[in-house]
Amino acid sequence: MATQFDTSPEVVHNPSDHLPQVYDAGNSPHSGYPYASYTSPSSDVPPPFERNDSHSQNRTPLSDKEAAQDPAPASAAVSEREKKSRICGCPVIVFILITALIVAVAAVIGLAAATGVAVKKSNDSDAKLNALRESYAASSNTPAAATVTVTSSAPASTEVDEEELTSGCSNKKDTTTGTVYTSKFMNKAKFTFYCNTNAPNDPIFSIFATNLNGCIEACNAWNSYNTTEKTCEGVSFVPFWARIGNAATNNAPGDCYLKPGPQDRDGLEDAKGTHAALLKN
Repeated sequence: MATQFDTSPEVVHNPSDHLPQVYDAGNSPHSGYPYASYTSPSSDVPPPFERNDSHSQNRTPLSDKEAAQDPAPASAAVSEREKKSRICGCPVIVFILITALIVAVAAVIGLAAATGVAVKKSNDSDAKLNALRESYAASSNTPAAATVTVTSSAPASTEVDEEELTSGCSNKKDTTTGTVYTSKFMNKAKFTFYCNTNAPNDPIFSIFATNLNGCIEACNAWNSYNTTEKTCEGVSFVPFWARIGNAATNNAPGDCYLKPGPQDRDGLEDAKGTHAALLKN
């Protein structure tokens, strides 16, 4: 139970005066006591609260430096969560948006570059195609030399072609027959021309040699490289079939036919438009 104090004035009897006197508590020698200045409960000012905590009284206050280095645990946890939720100093959502934007820009640039290359190639192809069309149109409007009509004083180009194809058998058969052709390759084999004749025996091989000289070179090459088949001792060349269209119409497998032996001049067959050459022993 709280102690009750009487706040009414005290009366002191003065030995020298029998009249009552008012006691002044402020001048009392006991005014320094804890309850010397106690105020009546009816006062509006509450009494001061003094905490007598020996633990708090014995605790040494922190210096300013220690206080700055010792943040509150809650603030440290919040700061750590904020660091984890950031990438390169940016919030995660901002970093994701920036990355997506960079990828989209790179894709657009790559697509534009690829489209430009494709358009350039297409334009180049169109230009080449147009050039080919113009070249073909110009050549088709120019008459071919082989179809030009000439006077009898100058040989037609077809006659010149035939002479080159047949090594002279087409228009100089009498002077060409019996002449010798020496191969330009391998063992330099020699062959004798016989115009308007066909070497007998079934061919061992057929090719498109283009001309009589090429047919002879094919026969010589056959003998130089082949070691399992018969020896080529003669050739039969058909200049009309040197043109692929003519050969295809006649189902001819070539214009040059390599013939095995034996071959000699007496065994040759008369054949107009075919020219033979026999290997000299």
